[in-house]
Amino acid sequence: MNGLISRHYKMILMLLLVLGAAIRLVALGDLPAGLNQDEASAGYEAWALLDSGIDRNGNSWPVLFVSWGSGQNVLYSYLSMPFIALFGLNEWSLRLTAALFGILTTYVFYKIAEKTRGKLFGLAALCVITVNPWHIMISRWALESNLLPGLLLLGICFIILADSDKRYLFGAAAAFGISAYSYGTSFLFLPVFLLSALVIMYVQKNLEWKYFLPAAGLFLILIFPIALCNVRNVLGMGDLRILGMTLPALTETRQTATTVFAGGGLSDMLKNFGSLLKILWAQSDGLPWNSIEIWGLFWGLPGLALCVLGIVRTLIKRKKGEEFLLAALFTSFFASLFISVNINRINMIFLPLIYFQAVGIWELVQILRGKEMAAVLAASAVCGALFLKSYATDFQRDISDPFFDGLGEAIAYASERDAESIYITDQVNSPYIYALFYDPIPPGEFVQEVQYEAPDAAFRRVLSFGHYSFGDDPKDESIQILYKNELTGGENIAAEFGNYVVLEK
Repeated sequence: MNGLISRHYKMILMLLLVLGAAIRLVALGDLPAGLNQDEASAGYEAWALLDSGIDRNGNSWPVLFVSWGSGQNVLYSYLSMPFIALFGLNEWSLRLTAALFGILTTYVFYKIAEKTRGKLFGLAALCVITVNPWHIMISRWALESNLLPGLLLLGICFIILADSDKRYLFGAAAAFGISAYSYGTSFLFLPVFLLSALVIMYVQKNLEWKYFLPAAGLFLILIFPIALCNVRNVLGMGDLRILGMTLPALTETRQTATTVFAGGGLSDMLKNFGSLLKILWAQSDGLPWNSIEIWGLFWGLPGLALCVLGIVRTLIKRKKGEEFLLAALFTSFFASLFISVNINRINMIFLPLIYFQAVGIWELVQILRGKEMAAVLAASAVCGALFLKSYATDFQRDISDPFFDGLGEAIAYASERDAESIYITDQVNSPYIYALFYDPIPPGEFVQEVQYEAPDAAFRRVLSFGHYSFGDDPKDESIQILYKNELTGGENIAAEFGNYVVLEK
C-alpha cells in the first residue's frame, strides 16, 4: 500500500491540499453566520484605512489600533485590505485572509513534517492538520490573534530549512518580526523561543554569524515600532508619529486584563498554568466559538493521549529539526504562566501539539506494517466528515447568538429606509461597530460625530454617531433594531432577520 502511495505521492499531496483549502473556503461568508465584534472591528479598520488612510480613532497607519480604547492588533486588517478593496466590505472578503492563511499553514505544517521524518510522514501530518477541529475553526473567522500560530510555525519552518541554506534565516526573521503585529502574547513567546533556538543552533555548530547577524537586524527593525509603542503605553506616554506611522496612546494597556504583569504573583502564575492544563484536558474554555464540545481542539482525550505519546517518543528519539518544535512547545507552557489563559490567548501552543499528535499517530500505526498511510487516510476522512457535519449544524446553532446572526441584514435593511434615526439594541457587544461595518462612513466623520459614555475607558461605550444611537432606551428613533426576546407584543415589525427584528414607527 505504501508503495502505491509513494508512486502517486504528488497527486495525493495535491488532493489533500485542495481538500484542506475547500474545507476552509466553502461557505466562508455564511458559516459561521454573523460576525464577532472583533471581526467587525478589524474589517472596518481595513476599510477605513483604504478610504482615508486613518483608523476610526483618526490615527494614520497605526502600528496598533486604539480600537475599543485598550487596543487591537493591526496585522489582520492590513492583510485584508487587498481583498476588501477588490470585493467590498463583507463577511467573505474579511474572512478570506483567515482562510488563505489557514491553507498556507497546512502546507507549512506538511513541509516541516516532510523535512523532519520523510515524505510519508509528511502526508500523514498533512492529513492530521487538514481535519484538525481547532485549525479548521480558526481558519474560518477573522479573529486577528489567530494569525499568530501560523506565523510562528512559518518562522520555525524557515529555521529548520536554514539547516541546508542559511538564507532561510531571513525568512524566519521576517515571520517572527511580523508576528508581533498579530497578537500581543508574541512578546511573551518570542524572547524565550528565539534564545532557545540560538542555543540549539550554537550547540549543533550550525550558526553562521554572517547570516545570523543581518537576520537578527531585520527582526529588530521589524519589531521595533510595535515594541516601542508598547513601552510608551506602559509608561503612559502620548501618541507618536514616525514616517507616517502612528504609535498611538491607548486608554488602558491590555496587559492589565490579560497578564500577571499588573500586580499578579506566583499564585496567579500557577493559576494560569492550571487553567492551561484544564483547557488541554477538557479541550474547551467554555467559549462556544473556540471548540465544539464533542470534538474538542484535537479529538478529545484520545487525541490528547496521542499528543503525549508523540512528545514522549520525540524526547526519546527525536529527528533533526524537532528540537525547535519542542522548544516552541515548552516556551508556550512557560508563557502560559503570565497569561490569563483562554484558547485564543494561548493559541501559540496548538500547532506544536498537533505536530506531536501526528508523531503519536505515526508511531501507533507502525504496527500495521505497511498500511500506515491507508489507516491515516481512512481515519482522517471519517473524522473530518463527522466534524464538518457538527460544524455545519450544532456549531451553527450554538454560535448564532454570540455572533449576532441577522444583525448585519437588519442594519443593511434599516440603512436603506432613509430614516432620520436608527436605534440598535444594547443586547449586542459594541453595537456601533456593526453599524460601521454594515453601513460604513469615512472614519473622519465618525471621529467628529461619535459620543462616548466614558472616553477614557478601556472598552469605550458609544452612545451615538450620525443617525445611529445605542444604549438602554430607544427614545423616539424612527427605526429600532431589537433582539427578538425584547419584543413585548403589538410592535410594528417591518422585517425580521435571524435573531433580530426591525421596527418602524
